[in-house]
Amino acid sequence: MNIVVISDKNNEVRRQNVINEFNKKNIEFSFFDAIMANRMSKEELDTKAIKDTFLSPSEIGCALSHCGVYDEFLKSDENSIMICEDDIYFTKYFNYDSLLKIKDFLEETNEPRLVVLQKSIYHHKNIRSVGNDVNVYSTRNAFCTHGYIINKAAAKNIKEIQNPVRFEIDAFKFYYWLNACKLYCLDKDLILQHDDIIESTVNSGIHINSDEESQRTFKKNSAYKELYLKLSLIGKLRSQYRRFEKACYSIFEGLDY
Repeated sequence: MNIVVISDKNNEVRRQNVINEFNKKNIEFSFFDAIMANRMSKEELDTKAIKDTFLSPSEIGCALSHCGVYDEFLKSDENSIMICEDDIYFTKYFNYDSLLKIKDFLEETNEPRLVVLQKSIYHHKNIRSVGNDVNVYSTRNAFCTHGYIINKAAAKNIKEIQNPVRFEIDAFKFYYWLNACKLYCLDKDLILQHDDIIESTVNSGIHINSDEESQRTFKKNSAYKELYLKLSLIGKLRSQYRRFEKACYSIFEGLDY
């Protein structure tokens, strides 16, 4: 199985964390050196994202890193890839056989699919079992990219949306609304992030007040609208239906499956 971990090559603590986790399971993986946009000049950074972006340098770097993995993946003979970040740990539910069955689910079709390896409050329908009481569910949204598996069709579509970078890499609802990929989650968390052992390098040091958050939301929605307006009539109708459906089911959201 093709497994890549995005990691800052200069952060020995986080790299060792990943090595330790994979060694426990005796699973092979490779590192992808994270693109540290917070170390770029403003001039270089301006070439990487859309004009007047709401994103922080770290968020741009995170998106560039995942897209960099997609670039290599799309040139390979592999049909799916598991991507992790370097602040992860495997839960008691994690097992390699389930990963292989998820891989088969992604590769059985040319339909763009992405499976996050954890639960989501937006879970919808039970699609299939992947063993050890772990099931794949369809979902209308998800968050975080610390552990997921994606097929080629979805990687290609997301890469096109994010060139140049216009959203956080985990802007899953926009990918779904734009029909870039179908989203799936699990009813067990296989991979989670350390929340107190290893500090996040994406949002660390970012403090946003209410006015800034409002402006950020406005810019994010504008970036989405620009792509929405380019959709065909059928594409627009599909997008509107998916947004309406998500709103209708919002009262049922939760981690109880």
